[in-house]
Amino acid sequence: MLEYLFIPGLTWLLTTCQPTARYPLSQATSPVSTTTGPPTCDCCVFDEKIPVSWQTRIAPDTAQGQPLQISGTVYESDGKTPAPNVLMYFYQTNARGYYAKLGTEPRSSHAWWHGYSRGWLKTDAKGRYRINTIRPGPYPRETIPAHIHFYVSAPSQRTCYYLSDFVFQDDPLLTESYWYKVEQLEGLPRYGGVALTNQNGTLNGRRDIVLLSQFDRLPNQSGLQIGSDCPAFDPYHVWGPDRNKRTCPMCAYGLGEGAMIWTRSVASDTLREIAMFWERQLRQRGSRPLKAFIIYTNPDRRPASEVRQLLESFAEKAGLREVAVLYVRSPEEKSTTFLYAINPAVTTTVLLYKRRKVVGNLINPPSFATSLAQQMRYLDEGP
Repeated sequence: MLEYLFIPGLTWLLTTCQPTARYPLSQATSPVSTTTGPPTCDCCVFDEKIPVSWQTRIAPDTAQGQPLQISGTVYESDGKTPAPNVLMYFYQTNARGYYAKLGTEPRSSHAWWHGYSRGWLKTDAKGRYRINTIRPGPYPRETIPAHIHFYVSAPSQRTCYYLSDFVFQDDPLLTESYWYKVEQLEGLPRYGGVALTNQNGTLNGRRDIVLLSQFDRLPNQSGLQIGSDCPAFDPYHVWGPDRNKRTCPMCAYGLGEGAMIWTRSVASDTLREIAMFWERQLRQRGSRPLKAFIIYTNPDRRPASEVRQLLESFAEKAGLREVAVLYVRSPEEKSTTFLYAINPAVTTTVLLYKRRKVVGNLINPPSFATSLAQQMRYLDEGP
């Protein structure tokens, strides 16, 4: 049996949320050469085995370590509908923090790079899943918390992808720095980690999982769900109080209230209507800490000079003074649009926030003026 260690410092650089390789380089603890690179197809792990059960074992029964069981429900991207027949794939370290393997695996295989503590399952009709394993160990001499990696492949979505690792609330390595890296480099929101309780020698935890709307086959969902925390991000300000700066809207104004209008087009009368609506709201706010941000997602990936000219023209024609007009580099940028779960296929997503929590979510409404007036009640009545 061989044990090997991922180089954790590279994990943040080589991970993506597309079906490409999610592997840092490995460092073998045996003289066996690892000259062959990792697989380039993450989704191919689901070709290795066709699971029929909603339960699986990851670490073998003979593995030494604290027994661990985690269960939960997988939901569609609406956060409410249980998601049946979702394929899930898991892999982890052993109790010592290494990815143990036999040494006979093909070096271009997932088995070589993930080790033999792997498991597959398929959620049942109620979206339930359950994994049995041992508590993984953290990487030796590193600062990344102990974790279990996993991928999902749902019938309702276009492709497989990975989600935030299973980590544990009582892990001293689970720090603010870790969650910041998850948000900014992987584009995945924090969830706090799994709380564990000891029941007759087995650690038990629960984690419910919501599929990402960015991968839905049909653009029915977009934006963070109501109740979610709004993470930090650094857009480019073209118009408004922070013009020519990269002020983080949530860092500077998140404790107040307002709206983030994410859009892939500034050429419509609809967006001009919404911009003018919020301009009126901001001019009438009095002492109310109200802000509004129009965030262009730059779907054509235009250079900065073109984007600035486009957005300045839009702001001038709409007569904006208080509403900020910003842009991010692309609709798939991990630290901005992806982090906020903005579906690239949706033209406009309005997120209303109060004290940094989402209190309203509006997707391509037919009448912005009426709908937004109704949404203002969320700010008045929200927590």
